[in-house]
Amino acid sequence: MKFLISLFTLLLTINSCDSSKKVVENSKNMQDTLSGTYYITQLEDTDVSLYKLVISFDETSNKVTGFAGCNSLFGSYSLENNSITLENIATSKKMCQKDIIVIERQFLKALNAIDSFSINDTNISFSENDTILFKATSTIAVSKKSTASSDNDTYKTAVKYQTLTRGAFDFILISNQGISISKDQGLQHIEKHSIDATQWEELKGLIETVDLKSLQELKPPSKKHQYDGAPHATLAIQIGDMEYMTPTFDHGNPPKDIEALVNKVLSIKEKTVKQ
Repeated sequence: MKFLISLFTLLLTINSCDSSKKVVENSKNMQDTLSGTYYITQLEDTDVSLYKLVISFDETSNKVTGFAGCNSLFGSYSLENNSITLENIATSKKMCQKDIIVIERQFLKALNAIDSFSINDTNISFSENDTILFKATSTIAVSKKSTASSDNDTYKTAVKYQTLTRGAFDFILISNQGISISKDQGLQHIEKHSIDATQWEELKGLIETVDLKSLQELKPPSKKHQYDGAPHATLAIQIGDMEYMTPTFDHGNPPKDIEALVNKVLSIKEKTVKQ
């Protein structure tokens, strides 16, 4: 009898250990997933949202690409649980303004030093020896100052298109309040124009056809921007206090899901400039 009890206890212990092992293995498998495009929001203690730093991970090829502020970056990566190793990180070789170069060098230094990451919903932190080097997000929430005016609701929908290339920057923001255009990356100098009601209704109709939840997962049909073969482009849709942004794609070759919307934005901008 004592033998049977001991045998039963042993079997329970083995089964418990096996279950615990499976839980750990499943946890590791969940942790190993890192894919998609992230927008760098903080570099150590500095807010770098203005510089539009981007990093993208392709889990099918283990390739990493991105935009470091001045140059495109590319290389490979490998994962083990929450540990990450980046290899053969290289960049294009163009010159930019001194302040941008400083941020870029700091970002690349951090990128080569990271050894782990942690993900919380759409936010991700990259660390070295448990010290966070930079933070990023796959979506960007935009806070808007509230006003006492009942007209505040008219600012709830807008579309933003930006392109960035060697020494050139274009910014377009369109809402029913008007059209804002700038070539200044710091957005200190912005031209503002009125918008025809018909144009806005046509644009708004195209905005409403876009699946906002999948916007950040769109696959660019070409990737010339990764080696300066085309300007970096992004499209963002603002709904209320949230901004939904696409991954970077080649200006002139947007994903099919947003092609009509991008073309309409550019058409409105060209007509506005010619007036």
